[in-house]
Amino acid sequence: MSTTTTRRSPTREGRGSAAPSKAEPARPAPKPSSGGSAAHRSRAPRIPFVLLVLCLLGAALMSLLVLRSVVAQEAYAITSLQSQNQELSYQEQQLQDEVAHLENTDRIAEEAEDMGMEQGEAPLFLDPDNGEVIGGQGGAE
Repeated sequence: MSTTTTRRSPTREGRGSAAPSKAEPARPAPKPSSGGSAAHRSRAPRIPFVLLVLCLLGAALMSLLVLRSVVAQEAYAITSLQSQNQELSYQEQQLQDEVAHLENTDRIAEEAEDMGMEQGEAPLFLDPDNGEVIGGQGGAE
């Protein structure tokens, strides 16, 4: 009797063959609504990952482009400031030369004579202890 029940169980499930198959009962029946779901399941997680990687690569490229343009702009500013510094250094050197020329005592004396000034005599000093005048050409008067 046990052999008959084994043979009849497949017919009760709607199978037309009386001989049972050993591989088929262990396997669940595929659902008709999820046809091709194995391929769809393996593809679905890949798409967001690929999009994420592409977005990260695009963001990295954009950041490198922005960084490169900022560096180029700063390099131009540095070059401009260096040329401005060189011009100001040259101007400072010219002004120092002019000050050295204007501080020359011979030039000052010459300009004073041209303006009608006369060179003074030797200075005279008063000695407060003695009340004498010291210095000058003739001494005390």
